[in-house]
Amino acid sequence: MKIPSKLKVGGHIYKIIKNYKFTQDPKLIGQADHDLGEIRLSPYEATGNHRMPSRIEECFMHEILHCINNVYNENKLVEEELGRLSQGLYQVLKDNKLLKENHA
Repeated sequence: MKIPSKLKVGGHIYKIIKNYKFTQDPKLIGQADHDLGEIRLSPYEATGNHRMPSRIEECFMHEILHCINNVYNENKLVEEELGRLSQGLYQVLKDNKLLKENHA
């Protein structure tokens, strides 16, 4: 999956930060900041090891869903619902070979 450098959701441009380091909570994989227009992704575990690409890809979908939820749904979906949706969406797209592989 190719993760872009920016993403447009409902007319809002989100900058994608792919190598973010979460200092407050190093266990975090991703975060959407609607005020700053950023999606932050951390490719490293708290130990410094690389995360599996599938974890980063699914997390990216999860953060996209947060943005959609914020723009179109007044944040009515809660974290657990977004988690189930992102896992399901990722599984369907991955298993049906609908995600373009990124080998760069």
